[in-house]
Amino acid sequence: MTKRNIIIVSVVAVVALVFFAWKLSRTAAQQNGSDMLAVVVEPFAIHDGWGYKVNVGGRTYIYQDIIPGVPGNRVFRSKENALRVGNVVAEKLTHHKIPSMSQQELVRMGIPEAE
Repeated sequence: MTKRNIIIVSVVAVVALVFFAWKLSRTAAQQNGSDMLAVVVEPFAIHDGWGYKVNVGGRTYIYQDIIPGVPGNRVFRSKENALRVGNVVAEKLTHHKIPSMSQQELVRMGIPEAE
């Protein structure tokens, strides 16, 4: 083998090694969930009650100042109820489902404002 061939084989081996190390670290990061965006539910006070925001990656993705799935413009009476519904919506979002709520779901959750 000539000196030139040894250099070419060495360069190819180093490039292949770097590629496989990069691929392995990327796979490990995906398994750890470090490439996932943070989904945070944040309740907020409004004029006569409470609403919630679902933030994805630090930005507001859903701003809900009325109770979803209920006719009219009703607000949650308690911070806890707004947070409970917001967490269900966020859970649906993270499981790749449509993040909506029906009146029946709210009644099953025991949200009194939905009745």
